[in-house]
Amino acid sequence: MSPALLLAPLWLGLAAPLPPPPPPEPADDAVDDAVDPDAFEEEEDAEYDDSELSDDDEPPGPTTVTTVTSTTSTSSGASAEPRIPTEGAAKPPPSQGALDRDNPLAQPDRSRRDRAGRPGSPQRVALEFKMGPFLPDVDRTYTGAGLGPYATVFGQTDDTGAATGQPKPFPMPLVAIDWQFFYLAGPLGIGAQIGLFRDKAQALVTAPLDPSALRSSADETTFTMVPLSLLVSYRFELLADRFRVPLVPYAKAGLAYSLFWSKSGSGNLSRNSDGEAAIGGIPGWQVNLGGMFRLDILEPGTAKKLDNLTGINHTYVFGEYQLSRVDNFGVGNTMSLGDSTWFAGLAIEF
Repeated sequence: MSPALLLAPLWLGLAAPLPPPPPPEPADDAVDDAVDPDAFEEEEDAEYDDSELSDDDEPPGPTTVTTVTSTTSTSSGASAEPRIPTEGAAKPPPSQGALDRDNPLAQPDRSRRDRAGRPGSPQRVALEFKMGPFLPDVDRTYTGAGLGPYATVFGQTDDTGAATGQPKPFPMPLVAIDWQFFYLAGPLGIGAQIGLFRDKAQALVTAPLDPSALRSSADETTFTMVPLSLLVSYRFELLADRFRVPLVPYAKAGLAYSLFWSKSGSGNLSRNSDGEAAIGGIPGWQVNLGGMFRLDILEPGTAKKLDNLTGINHTYVFGEYQLSRVDNFGVGNTMSLGDSTWFAGLAIEF
């Protein structure tokens, strides 16, 4: 036998392709994320070009991709839809006790205001802010010809500066405070009031060269007054406290005293023909009558909260009529600084 025949099996064994190694086994902890099968799509019956293969090569077989998916299930085996805990029967309606805690009117009063048994915090002070038209009645006792001295300077004028009528009232602000020391169907108190009034006009020329210009455009005269008063007050609050009637009538009466001064455009005090400075004070008396509307009735719950937190018992809007005679009680030849007018404003009690 020839040597070529003996070596043929060995040659055939070496020329035959080796089998591919077995794929590695997956680890115990499987792949966490799922593999997208679309990224590895292969056609099973793929066609290959035999011309590119040698006689000894074999066409590769189809590639098999194993997709590992992970599913999560509930203990019951089916996924449950999330539930909003504030919907439906999951949130029970609030109890009556909870509603009462949020309602100031249902809460018990911490204390009694006074011996009369009024609910709320103690009430001792009333504070008022008010404003109204005011004009001091300086010329009230003037009996001469024409306008009085005050109207001649501060009155309404024509084109030449000559006074033709009484001055117009000017808004005057005031602040009043009462200390309430006794309750008799309403608080009885004693208090004080202070205001500020100011008027100004161009100064009159003593000997004008031109009769068509009786006033100086470079100089002016100002008149300032500070009215003070000490008053006894009474407010009838029984109907408002017991029956929630929001109207509270009141009255005040007492002594008044008005400080005054007049200055020229240079800032110096004005002086009369006798050289006396226009500054001083005049006593008198005063009466106030008015009515108040209690705002608590509009928001009772808010009013009670305000009382519990700040001690403010009540809030009001009010209007009043004031009559004052500040003329040294009619004794002597004294200037009068009173007036008959009205005021409106806001008031609080605490």
